[in-house]
Amino acid sequence: MKSIVGLALCLIFLSASLALPSKKHSKHKPCKHLVLYFHDILYIGQNAANATANIVAAREGFNRTILADSFHFGNMAVFDDPVTIDNNFHSPSVDRAQGLYFYDGKSTFSAWLAFSFVLNSTDYQGTLNFMGADMMI
Repeated sequence: MKSIVGLALCLIFLSASLALPSKKHSKHKPCKHLVLYFHDILYIGQNAANATANIVAAREGFNRTILADSFHFGNMAVFDDPVTIDNNFHSPSVDRAQGLYFYDGKSTFSAWLAFSFVLNSTDYQGTLNFMGADMMI
């Protein structure tokens, strides 16, 4: 009996919520193709003014201003890179790409990334989130 009453209450709430008027969304043309570039300039000890990324972790005995040898295994960097709509670093920024990457390949060149494109301009608004391996093949 309790389950029938519970089911009836759920149906009443469901029908009431469906009957409520929904907000009208503004009509806009969806973006079906968007190409963005983010420009990552790693801090190497002398370029603090232009650097957009910094090594924050390194293997024991390695310098955090110089990537580790061979495949950079064990280095982790955080970044706050400008995002542009073309491949020119000096183009106006659409907004920022913020996140981290670390080199996880000991015998091959590979990295793992997690970052967001934070868009807040007149033409582009919203957030795109990315996470996963970059095999750099």
